[in-house]
Amino acid sequence: MPVNSSPRLRDSLEYEEPEATDARFTLGFRSLTIDSAEYDHHEPQDDHRPFAGSPDPSASRRKRRQRRSDLALNHAVPFQYRTVADGDVFRLAVILPGTGGAPIECQLIWESSSKPKRDYVCLSYCWETTVRDAAILCDGYRFPVTKNLYRALQSLRKPTANLLIWIDQVCINQDDLRERSHQVSIMKHIFSNAKEVNIWLGEEDDRSKKLCEYAKKMRRGEDRPSSTWKNSLSRIMGQRQLDDAIQSLLQRPWFQRVWVIPEVALARFTVVACGSSRISWDNLVRLIRDTQLPRTKGFDKQTHLLGNPRQRIAILTQMIASQRKGLLHTDITQLLILAKSSQATDSHDKVYAFYGMTLLTTVPDYTRPEERLFVDIAHHYVNSIMYDDYYSRFHGLSEQRRSQQLMSILYSAGRLHQHPHYTLPSWVPDWTYAWYQAPLWCKTESNIVTGTIRDVWSAGIRCDHRAGGDKLETFEIIDGTHGQHRLHLSAVLFDAVAEVSETTPASTPAAADKSAPSPSSLSVTLDSPTFNYGRDFFRTSNGSLGMATHGIQAGDVLAILLGGDVPAVLRPAGTNDDGVGLYELLCECFVQSAEVMNGELIRTDWTLAKDVVLI
Repeated sequence: MPVNSSPRLRDSLEYEEPEATDARFTLGFRSLTIDSAEYDHHEPQDDHRPFAGSPDPSASRRKRRQRRSDLALNHAVPFQYRTVADGDVFRLAVILPGTGGAPIECQLIWESSSKPKRDYVCLSYCWETTVRDAAILCDGYRFPVTKNLYRALQSLRKPTANLLIWIDQVCINQDDLRERSHQVSIMKHIFSNAKEVNIWLGEEDDRSKKLCEYAKKMRRGEDRPSSTWKNSLSRIMGQRQLDDAIQSLLQRPWFQRVWVIPEVALARFTVVACGSSRISWDNLVRLIRDTQLPRTKGFDKQTHLLGNPRQRIAILTQMIASQRKGLLHTDITQLLILAKSSQATDSHDKVYAFYGMTLLTTVPDYTRPEERLFVDIAHHYVNSIMYDDYYSRFHGLSEQRRSQQLMSILYSAGRLHQHPHYTLPSWVPDWTYAWYQAPLWCKTESNIVTGTIRDVWSAGIRCDHRAGGDKLETFEIIDGTHGQHRLHLSAVLFDAVAEVSETTPASTPAAADKSAPSPSSLSVTLDSPTFNYGRDFFRTSNGSLGMATHGIQAGDVLAILLGGDVPAVLRPAGTNDDGVGLYELLCECFVQSAEVMNGELIRTDWTLAKDVVLI
C-alpha cells in the first residue's frame, strides 16, 4: 500500500523554480516542525546557534564545555519527530565535532533521494538489541540510542569538522510504521548515492587490530610477492593466529544481520571499521577468500550450515558485482539462504531488506501479515521462473538452473521447517525459520567468485545427487477458494516410511544389497555426523534405510520430485475433486540407495511419475 505523502509538501523534486523548492530543503529548516512562521523569511544572520568548528586550545575551556554538554544532555527534553519523511526526502544526521568522552551532538537536515546536493556517508552496524540505554543530543533534545551505535559514533565522528551521515536508528522514525515502509522503498537510492558506507564491526581487540594490519600489508605487497614480504606478514601473525583471528571476526554480530546485505551491496565504496582500525571491504574479502578454515570431523555450524559467514560473503560478492553493473539480482536460492540465516529485529525485514535490488515487487508495508508476504513471494518467483522469459534471459539461466531454483523453494520449505504460529502452505518457505541442519540438496562451501555478474556461485553449490533428474514436468500454483494456494507438480511415490528411530534401524536381509551400497557410490552416508545431526533414521516398507528431519512418522510417503536432486517426505492428506492425491510437504530426505539418489530409478521408468498436489 503506498505511503501517503504530507499534504503540505510536494513529493516530486523534479523542478527548477526556486519558489517551488520543498520547504524542508530551505536554509535553516531542520526537523522540528513545518508550521512555525519563523521559517517564512529566514535569514542566515538570524541563526544564533553555536558553531562547533575549530578545536579549543584551552584545556580548561574544553572541560567547561564538556560539563555544560553533560548537563544539557542530562536535563534535555526527550526528542520527538514532528515531521514525516515522505516523498523523495530522507533525513541526514550532522554529527558535530568532538573527541573522547564528550557527548555526541547532532542536527537533522533534509536531503533528496533523487538529486542529493550534499556528500554524505551511510552507517552499517548491528543493533544487537532494541534497548536504547545510551543517549545523544539531537537538535538540542535527548535522543536515546543503543550502546553499539553510541560507540560507533564516538569512533567515526571527526574532531574538527562535521560528519554528514545516514543512520537508520536516528534518521527514520522507527515507531512510525508507514514512514519505515516508505523509507525502505527508497533505501536503494540512499545507499547508492552515498559517497561511501562505513561498516562498524564493534570495538577492536588485539586480534582484530593485527588482522587489519595484516590485510593492509598483504594488499600492498601482493603485486610483487617476495620472501621478505612473506616474512613481514608472518611477523604480524602466524597461520594459526590468522585463522583464529578471521574466525573470531566472522563471528561478530554484524555478519548475521539481514540489513547489512543491501547496505554493502548497494555501496559505491565500503570501509570496514573495527575500533580505530580501518580497511576496505575488498581487502577483507580477499583475506577471507585466501584463508582456508581447517576441516572438522563433526558437525560445525560455521561451515556446515547454509548461510555461514563465508558463504554469505560469497553471495554478497556476486550481488555487489551485479549492482555495479546496474543489474537486479534474481536468484531466489540465494535470497532464501541469506534470509533464513540472518537475524532481524522485525521479521518483515527478512524480505524487505532485498527490496530495490532484486525482482521482488512487493511494496514494503510493515502492517502486512507475514504469512501473506511469504505466500506472495513464493507465488511471484514460481510464476517468474516458469513463465517469464525475461527472468531466465536476465542471468542466462538454463533449464537445469531454472529447475534448481524452483526446487530450492521446496527444499527451503516443508511443514517441519515452519514456525507453528504461521498458517503457511507446506510448500511455501518460512523466511524466518533458521537453518539448523547440513542440507542434503546443496553444498555450503563459500565459493567466492569475484567480479562476475552471472550466477556462477549458484552452479557451484549444487549437490552431487540427481534423484529427480534434470527434466521438470508439471509445476504450477493452483489458487483455490478461501485463499488456498496449492502447488501442482509431478513426482514418483516410490516408498513409504515403516519405522522411525533415533538410531539406525537394521535393514532386512532381502533388501541388504540394495539398501547398503558401497560408500564410494554415495556422497552422503547414514553414519556421517555432519548430515545426521538433527535428523531421525527410518526404514522403508521396501527395506531401505534413510534419514530425515525429526518429526517424520510411519505412513509418510517418500517421493522423488521431478527436477529435484534429493527425495522428499510427504504426508498424505486425502484427494481433491479430480481424484489427485493431496499431500503436505514435510522435508527433504536421504535414502541409502544409489538407484534412488543417483537417478537410476527415474531413468529406468520415468513414466512412474504422477501428478500430486501440495497443500
